[in-house]
Amino acid sequence: MTYKEFKEKAFAYSKKIGIEACQINYQNNKNFSLSLGNGELEKYQDASSYKITLKVLKDGKIGSAFSESLEDAEKIVDEAYENLKLIDSEEINYFYDGKGKYLEMNTYSGKFEEMEVNKKLEFVNNIHKEISNDEKIAMVPMVVYQEIGIENKLSNTYGLDLENKMDGAFSYAMAVAKDTSPRSGVDYIVASDPSKLTLDFAKNVKKFAIEKIGSKSVKSGKYDVVFLNSAFSDVLGMFNHMLSAENIQKGLSPLKGKLNSKIGSNKLNIKDLAYYDGSISNTPFDSEGVPTKDKVILEDGILKTYLYDLKTAKKDKVEPTGNSISGRITYMNLFVEPGINSYEELLKKVNNGIVITEVEGMHSGANPISGDFSLGAQGLLIENGKIIRGVEQITISGNFLDMLSKVSEIGNDMKIGQNIVNPSVIIKQMDIAGNI
Repeated sequence: MTYKEFKEKAFAYSKKIGIEACQINYQNNKNFSLSLGNGELEKYQDASSYKITLKVLKDGKIGSAFSESLEDAEKIVDEAYENLKLIDSEEINYFYDGKGKYLEMNTYSGKFEEMEVNKKLEFVNNIHKEISNDEKIAMVPMVVYQEIGIENKLSNTYGLDLENKMDGAFSYAMAVAKDTSPRSGVDYIVASDPSKLTLDFAKNVKKFAIEKIGSKSVKSGKYDVVFLNSAFSDVLGMFNHMLSAENIQKGLSPLKGKLNSKIGSNKLNIKDLAYYDGSISNTPFDSEGVPTKDKVILEDGILKTYLYDLKTAKKDKVEPTGNSISGRITYMNLFVEPGINSYEELLKKVNNGIVITEVEGMHSGANPISGDFSLGAQGLLIENGKIIRGVEQITISGNFLDMLSKVSEIGNDMKIGQNIVNPSVIIKQMDIAGNI
């Protein structure tokens, strides 16, 4: 049975048994990955799978059922309907009618599928060579390359009928430098086209590991810090929970009641972009079929919007923002507007301080409900605007919103992550605990 035949059969049957509305999501996922361990091929995977998610709506309640086969549409509708009858929540749910304006965007190149496996293996081998060709590097324990490809179709009985394809790849690696203790460096690259898979990030992996040779801790105190783009991206991930209107409405976010209030430095401008060139998080519609669009999150440090799905938007009597992804509310491409300073210029502006290159323990050390965090970190000591040595065994602590208010300078070294695009920043007077 084709998807079209399955859809027509499910929609007709759901109408026949008195269901208000029926919605079907078809996802075909392709995954290809290679990984090297100390230069040897450790893992090769080339797999694809597809899943049908069928939802039925009646009296504001949604029941769901899943299948990996385009057969027996009536049975899956019955399963979803039975699951709906078990729901005792008073919350009202909705389906989208598809009448919004959808942005045209190119999210699929097809070039990763065309790329020969030997070329992909050559790429990871070249990463290994680039990192290991320095006598200060002891080992390259990990080089990973992974491709993703998703074909997505979403239809419902209200007239919604959408489809989209996307593909992309990312790669990351770790190096260990020779020292009395292991000194590791990690970096990654995200690419929407094979031509953007360069070895520049491999040079960073090597550089980050070597810079940490001779690392030691620092005295506890307040330090001006350069938050390296990749480390700042990890901490910005706390926004994912805080901006969700569902968490706002439940009182589980420190941003509750702060709309149109100043929560960050007036130098900080943050958007959620539906499309960012080079990102692999671009999509013209969210999981509910709502069009994605650009939104201003922070303007000169002032909070301008929360992120909504259909249910939370109805509750707050606003338009949905197209931010429902796989049952949760999240941003598509959280974009921090760059400044004019290079990374080296940020070091000079700090003059004496610390570069935070890695944070550890985000899951256990960061509380997105209060915004408080206490995280293990690694970094580099800055003296007279230059890197002097590595810094280890330190803990950075504070409050996320207070940290945003202390952003004094913003770099231009943009880094594309999974769904965050941001530069390095300077944060004034951050609390750092050391053991000297």
